[in-house]
Parts: sequence; structure tokens; C-alpha cells
Amino acid sequence: MPKYEMDVYAQDSSVGRVGVVLDAIADAAKQAGGYAWVDVAVAYASVEGVRMLNQRLSGGIWNGAQKRFLVSIDFGFTQPDALTRLSELHGAEVRVPNGRAVLREPTLRPPYAFHAKTFAFGTDEPHDVRDQGLVRAANLNALIVGSANLTASALSTGAEVVTKQVWTGSAGWRERMRAKPVLSWFEDTWEAADPLPDVVEEYRLRHRAMPRPEQLLEDSTPAARRYLAPSDSHEISGALPVQLAAAKSLWVDVSSIIHNRKQLPGTQLNTPRGTRVFFGFGSEKVPKNRTLGAVNMRVGAHPYVERTVRFSDNSMDIVNLPIPEHNGLETYEGTILVFTRDSPAPSGLSQFTLTVTDAPGLDEKKKAVSNSIELKMNGGRKYGLLF
Repeated sequence: MPKYEMDVYAQDSSVGRVGVVLDAIADAAKQAGGYAWVDVAVAYASVEGVRMLNQRLSGGIWNGAQKRFLVSIDFGFTQPDALTRLSELHGAEVRVPNGRAVLREPTLRPPYAFHAKTFAFGTDEPHDVRDQGLVRAANLNALIVGSANLTASALSTGAEVVTKQVWTGSAGWRERMRAKPVLSWFEDTWEAADPLPDVVEEYRLRHRAMPRPEQLLEDSTPAARRYLAPSDSHEISGALPVQLAAAKSLWVDVSSIIHNRKQLPGTQLNTPRGTRVFFGFGSEKVPKNRTLGAVNMRVGAHPYVERTVRFSDNSMDIVNLPIPEHNGLETYEGTILVFTRDSPAPSGLSQFTLTVTDAPGLDEKKKAVSNSIELKMNGGRKYGLLF
């Protein structure tokens, strides 16, 4: 049935919303169906951003589509290799708005800033019509407009907002025509922009000489580095370590606990490997039976005690809990434990308050936060994050 849909996506890793922009673009591509062309305009691009986009959309339709990329080199923010990798995609052409004008400036300052961010997906259309903006609009299937560049940070961890519009069948002629200014602007800018071969080599030389790290600055934030961490040297990468590092609280279902004190209640809690990131430790791989470090932990209003987190021989991160009977408890087993970040100790040691609750108590905590994520361990026990 013909239909028009509009959705808004807000990405913010500080509240656990990670990879939202990439999801929105992938959703647009999927809903666009058998699209034949893709028009993308972004201010900046990075190698990792290009890789992530191509990896997510890679397939018969994406590979066979005509792809046009408008990417600026304003201020030297775009990585030269990102431009060449875009140009190497099947059916792709890259042009640089104000490319020659930017290269004439010692600091690569543009005559005016190019800051557009759009991703459009459409079907085949005739090529003998003068108003290509009108033709493009009439055959538009999906359009993303927002704040996100083609960088790893923008696609995954940065604070970004994008709007997705989708048209199916013959629906939404008036809505499609509202997109015409965007598509006509793209056509005009495309015609005026410099072909990549005319500017890329000089830009590569100028970029290399600039006092700037090779990696795009926004892709070197702690959140982006966690997201991009290589799996061969890190226990976890992608969204989870970013979310663990940002969460205010971690909760764990303690339907089982390690009985490390024989007849006394257990004090060692198995958590998924990588959970260590929540407690302030890195996600890098370490040998088994390695103590990762110490934190201060307290139950409710009881005094802090120093506890350790270690990587066990069962490939899980084990949290050593405060002694239950020292804190008015009989046992941790059969409860839900909520670890909440506190201000660091004067020594710099990370500190956490431990709340012992149940399912209704956890539900109340979820209602009081801006976002929550529920996860499941391999064995079926649940855990999650509160932001």
C-alpha cells in the first residue's frame, strides 16, 4: 500500500543510544527497496566512517547502485584516504565542493563553509529532463537529513539527530515535492563541484603537512575509540563498551553466585567479560585469572570497602562483593544487585554504591532514568544498564 513515513532519530552515547545514525541510514536503504541511485552530501569523511557505511549497506542493491558523494575538504578535516575509498566503491563518483578554492588558501579555509548532511535513495529515472531536481524528487524513495557526517563518531557515538523520510509506491507526491529543494540543491552543487581527481593529490600533500593527527579528531574521542576497538586485542567492541563506560548504574540478576566461602554466603559475582569497563578498567584482553584492579564499594549507607575485579579462568569478569553479614544482609543470592557510580575517592579510586533489590525495585529505578538497556548472559541470566 502506498505510504509516507517520517521518523526522527537521536543518538547520544552518554545515555546509551549508540549506532543510531547508522541504523537510520540502513533502515532508509532497506525501506527504499530496489533503489538505483544514492546521493550523499557530507561536510567531512573519515576512513572508518566510509568503512562502516559500506560494510553496513554492502549487498547487491548497494553495490549495483549509482553513488554520488559530495564531500568537502574544508579546513583539512576530511581524510584524503576516505575520499579515495569512496571513489573506489562500485558505481561511485566523488566531487569536492569549492575544492580548488580551498586549496588556494594556506589554511584550507573555504570561501564559505560546506556543512550539509544528506543521504538520498531513489529509483531509476529518465535522463533527458532538464530539471533533474524535479526528476530526482519524483523518484525519491528515502531521505536522511540531519547533523551526521560520514565519520565513525557521527555514525555511532557522537550526539547527532537525523530525520528519515520514506515514500513507498506512488504515495506522497506532495511530500516528495517538499524534498525537491534538497535534491535541486544537490544537482546544482554537484555541477559546480570539482571532480576528485582534480584535487585529491594536492590535498593529500597539504593534509600531510598540516599540524593535525592523521585520525580525524572526532573519531579519536574515548567513545569512538571504544566503539572501534579491534576484536583481536579487546574483549568487547562496538556499542557495548561505550554504553558500559557511560552508564550510571549496572544491574545484575544474582540467581546464582560463586560459593567461595564454603558454608557462608558467596561474595563473588560472575558477570560477562568486558563488564569491567563499567568499573573503570580497559577492555583490552588479559590472561585468565588476572586481577584487573580495585574499586571502593559500599552497600547502601554502609562504609566503603576496597573490592577487586578480576578476569576468571571461566572467561567472565568476577566482581568481589562486600561481605553480606557485615552489611546487614543474609545473602546476595536471589536478589538483583544495582551498582551505581559515586564520586571518586580522594585517592582517585573509583567508588560504587551497591543496592540490593528485587524485580519491582528494579522497575522503579528504570522508570526514574532517561534510558535503560537490558542484556542477557550466555547462561540466560539478565543484566542491564541505567543512564
